[in-house]
Amino acid sequence: MREIAGKDGGMHVFQPVSFEDIESGPYQFGGDNWMLITSEKDGKVNSMTASWGGVGYIWDKRCSFIFVRESRYTKELLDASGVYSLSFMDHKEYHGTMKYLGMVSGRNEDKIAGARLHIGRDQGIPYLDEASSVILCRIMYRQAFEESGFVVPDIVKKVYKDGDYHTMYVGEMVKAMIR
Repeated sequence: MREIAGKDGGMHVFQPVSFEDIESGPYQFGGDNWMLITSEKDGKVNSMTASWGGVGYIWDKRCSFIFVRESRYTKELLDASGVYSLSFMDHKEYHGTMKYLGMVSGRNEDKIAGARLHIGRDQGIPYLDEASSVILCRIMYRQAFEESGFVVPDIVKKVYKDGDYHTMYVGEMVKAMIR
């Protein structure tokens, strides 16, 4: 605990908290709070599970940032459409569905139909209708990770042994919806 004298001469006390205690809803990433990144190309919609990402503020806009591996089919859709949604589902209720969506490639089958989910659209952006909350985004920036950019080389050894790097997407949050 650290005490700091305030302008009024009184002491201010800060208590340490875990990040999990101050994150909630779609602003909580990682752990069991997976999200589904959904995009579309040529009328074909695909979703992939993700737990890496976040929300923030840059270029005077509220934004989300997501990370998609080069090998993922969803990356092809993101690059073609320029938009995506982040759908957050109840983990307990949809655990099996999320597991299925994370294991099967949309290149080979219609994962949405296979998961018995339904697509909604708003502003031309597809999202999963069963979600408890959704963030609609337009891509503002993308950048592929490269080995030379890593300050901590152990990350490359641990996460990118096969060279299948992520691309970071920064999307302007154009609309948020909750059920």
